[in-house]
Amino acid sequence: MSVEPRDYVARLRAQADDPGREEALRRDRRVRRLKIALAAGAGVLLLGGFGFWLADSTGERPPYEPYGAKVLHEEVWPLEWPYTVDMPFRSSPASGWAEGADGIYVAPPMPSGGLSEKDMTAVLEDVRTLLVETNVSEDTLAGAEPTAALALLDPRGADEAVRKDMVTRFDPKEVYLDGSGIRTRGAMTYRVSAAGEMVVHVDYAFVYPLVRAEEGHEVVPGAPEVARIAVRRQFTVTSRGGKLVLGAYASEVANHDCAAPKDGRLHPLFAEGRWKAGQAAEGARVTLADLYDEKRVLPSGPGHCVTPTGT
Repeated sequence: MSVEPRDYVARLRAQADDPGREEALRRDRRVRRLKIALAAGAGVLLLGGFGFWLADSTGERPPYEPYGAKVLHEEVWPLEWPYTVDMPFRSSPASGWAEGADGIYVAPPMPSGGLSEKDMTAVLEDVRTLLVETNVSEDTLAGAEPTAALALLDPRGADEAVRKDMVTRFDPKEVYLDGSGIRTRGAMTYRVSAAGEMVVHVDYAFVYPLVRAEEGHEVVPGAPEVARIAVRRQFTVTSRGGKLVLGAYASEVANHDCAAPKDGRLHPLFAEGRWKAGQAAEGARVTLADLYDEKRVLPSGPGHCVTPTGT
């Protein structure tokens, strides 16, 4: 049924003259204001609670100490957070490298300068043995002396300091190698000199994931922390009289405690020490070393302890 315009207007006038209308409008305004106030208060409480959590999670904690670690998958953890046995090579280019001795590959050489393939292969295999036994062997890493490997070197070509530096060792009472194993990458090139001697140039990097020997340092339940140490070696040897005569030599170790006693062993920095070393290097304006720059030539000499851009 249609409503006549004059009836509609009359009804509006009647509503406007109703004495309870103003009171109803006032009640409606009070209810709406109360709802707005309650919503705003809840928002403030929510933001305040989030801000408190954020401050407690970040501002009140060192950057290397995880907060809510179980909430995030380790793959997306910040770089400052510890590495664990679940992902020992997290955020590391070395994760895709070959494992251990498999990363030291000797290609069949081309006969050159009067040397046969057999003679040249024997020299390259000696160099490979030297690298493996001094940097990959589990016995050596645990402190054993790689006597047979070092015997390949002519003692007149390498002083005692360099011979010691060529060997990677850890203190088994302090750390042990994680089961994921060492990552290895590098190159071995050669040439035959005018004198008919084979000259081999070596440039290899080794990355070691290490776990504390003592218990009680889990990042999350069941996942102990891992520290990575990287060692890079560049040297040249010449095959002469059945021995390897060491020529130019350089080595670099990263994420090792440079202030540790000079006991012939490497002492890794875990998350806290790693972060503090980075802060100290930044304050001292130390140039960070990029371990993965394959074109970089190391400063001559043994045992350069550096602060890395990453391991």
